[in-house]
Amino acid sequence: MPVAYNIHPAFTVDDETLLETDLTTCYLLVLVGSGTFSYVVYDPAIQKFLALKSYHFTPQKLALADLEMIEQVFDTDKLLFTAFKSILLAFNTGSGVLVPHMYYMSSLKKDFLHLSAPEKVQEAVLSDQLSGLSMVNIYSVDKDLLGFLRKEFSTDLVVHANSALLQSYPIDLDFNAPGGIAFVEIERHSFTITVYAGGKLLIQQEIDYQVGLDVVYAVVNVLRQLELDEQQVRVKLGGALATDAGVYQEMYKFIPHLEWMQRLPGFNYINKMQEIPGYYFHNLYALALCV
Repeated sequence: MPVAYNIHPAFTVDDETLLETDLTTCYLLVLVGSGTFSYVVYDPAIQKFLALKSYHFTPQKLALADLEMIEQVFDTDKLLFTAFKSILLAFNTGSGVLVPHMYYMSSLKKDFLHLSAPEKVQEAVLSDQLSGLSMVNIYSVDKDLLGFLRKEFSTDLVVHANSALLQSYPIDLDFNAPGGIAFVEIERHSFTITVYAGGKLLIQQEIDYQVGLDVVYAVVNVLRQLELDEQQVRVKLGGALATDAGVYQEMYKFIPHLEWMQRLPGFNYINKMQEIPGYYFHNLYALALCV
């Protein structure tokens, strides 16, 4: 019996500059999450984002369902078939594990990953070298989904979304906050917390949640385990959230120094993008730091 999907672009942003640009000189930056498929067109010559589109769909858990939905996106979104200069695929479909580069061995990456994450059916285990951190991010993606996207886009450039976030956080204007800083990237059913103190990465962890208080308890617990004071740490939220969202409302009650992630500095955005809060697509824009 065929499965019916609710497929629609939740955000579509572009303007006349897209038609005036030679797209063969541009990058397509694609981010695949659980129940989401998003991309931006990026012109590296002027460090400018020219277009953005984000699809949200259901169901949101089965990789097969994700693949079937993305196949339908390809049937309707002709911009995906443009001859871009290069295409980067990023996955936000599960957490990975960070391993110091000095201990990393490619032949053992599955063993490193499965020390902290259970093995998945049909998984492909990948790794990202993190420049400036002397760390390797090891993670898994669905093998069929990866194979489909690599074939459709004719690209082998693949990263994990968290690897891009780790490149973006040190350029935040408040990165060296005296009491430490925590970045919390919110997704539909999970969030990723990344904590720094004195410019040093202390932890990056993905945690599942159901309601806003779950996020509060988890963030406070992580900070206290790191011997940081949640009353002093600057906490920055990212993700497609509004001020009336349950997560924001609960965190606002308990976290004194709560604010939104700033728009990624050092880049140019078309006017219509600037009408959307920068923290909505922080993880998507951060992919430009990986090309």
